[in-house]
Amino acid sequence: MALRTLQAVVATNYSKLSTDPILAGDIVAFNSGSTYAAGTNPGLVARCVRGVATANSTNTAATAPVGVWLRGQILGVSGDDALGTNPAGETPTMINNDPAGSNFVNGSSFQSYAAGFYVGAKRAISDFKDESVDVVTNLTAGVPVYSSRGVTVYSTPSTQFVTDRFALLTAGATTAVDTASWTGTTGGSSPQPGDLLTVGANGSSSVNYSACPSAPTSTSATATTNNAGLLISAGTFANISTIANYIPVVGRVDFYDSGAGLLYWTLL
Repeated sequence: MALRTLQAVVATNYSKLSTDPILAGDIVAFNSGSTYAAGTNPGLVARCVRGVATANSTNTAATAPVGVWLRGQILGVSGDDALGTNPAGETPTMINNDPAGSNFVNGSSFQSYAAGFYVGAKRAISDFKDESVDVVTNLTAGVPVYSSRGVTVYSTPSTQFVTDRFALLTAGATTAVDTASWTGTTGGSSPQPGDLLTVGANGSSSVNYSACPSAPTSTSATATTNNAGLLISAGTFANISTIANYIPVVGRVDFYDSGAGLLYWTLL
């Protein structure tokens, strides 16, 4: 999937397990619960999933998303695709700008959009895919040696992006589930400027991170799927106590281009 950075001050490099899928635009956190991460520096990162404050928040499997319920547990947003063999069938995409009009052929269908950003499939040779790395090249890395490679993570508040890693879902009041359709913080039924964003849940009130599958693409995400890494609505101001205590607010909607399927947002 894709992330286009509009404005950024700092891009930080973090390590990840070579077997752990991360897509550009995924919300990530420290993979502190993995046995592979014990005693390592810098810490490993992985996709995160919204959990509950009373549940086990650690990641008990190397490729499972990390459960979070506080904003401070979230590092930021990944700037890189690290798919390997596309474990969930995701198609890496890229976001381009066409100032004269986004007109292109998608398969056999002609797509015509207004001037601006548009998303399309990313083509890359295997040299740029996430291969297995048997040593840590960062000199500050700890012992034991583990198989990892780095990904870019944007963590500075006020950084602005365009992404297709979002779903038109809303955080459930129990914080362990997502609900169908978008209910924005400002009350709209589609993303509106000012809506608060959180990260998707795993689609079940029973939080079992060791059984979490890879996150789906935004087009296949539903209230019952594991939506780790995906941006969704944090809900309405009527649920402000829930948002304040259990739903980590990651960002804010700036603009939604429904025709191009892209969300413009700011990291908070």
